Amino acid sequence: MYPFFETIRYQNGLLENVSYHQTRINRTLKAFEKNTSILINEISLEFDFKMDEVYKIRILYNIEGNYKVEYELYKLKNVDTVAISPINQEEYSFKYTNRNWLNEALDKAGTDEIIIVKDEIIKDGNYANLVFFNGTEWHTPKNPLLLGTHRARLIDEHKIIEKEIKIMELANYEKVKFINAMMLWDESPEIAIIDIIIKN
Repeated sequence: MYPFFETIRYQNGLLENVSYHQTRINRTLKAFEKNTSILINEISLEFDFKMDEVYKIRILYNIEGNYKVEYELYKLKNVDTVAISPINQEEYSFKYTNRNWLNEALDKAGTDEIIIVKDEIIKDGNYANLVFFNGTEWHTPKNPLLLGTHRARLIDEHKIIEKEIKIMELANYEKVKFINAMMLWDESPEIAIIDIIIKN
């Protein structure tokens, strides 16, 4: 009923990065050629939120413009282990509620997170976009599976740079950071490239 969703960080009465989330919702609805709209700023959040707590707001919606809102307290995910995960033809160009193949890839790896690779090109993580540090600059894969909202803002702010990154170039980097809409830059988990698990 609701094939798409948007996850927004909420704290102390403020929905964060609304313009970027709105852009992604608009892009999704336009892609399916529906003359419908969902305006985040018009959605009423009638929940009992606690001050200073971070909440995950989920807007589940369909191309007819119907939606429902869910929320939960947000807990930062620890990322201690990361593995390379090759894929074939799988796609995730829109933020679908059906994430079965992504979750299966993570389960198969048996790690906290994965680095998804398609045709020798680094794409994304399971639940986050990727940013790699080469000692001077932060690079993010040019064509990720999903265009993240935090990623888009960091590009606009010139904090990260889009670049096609091949798996053979991984050794050119010192570490990788996992970013998404729920995590501030400074709290986004990092892991050294040397600690990434490469399975045969």
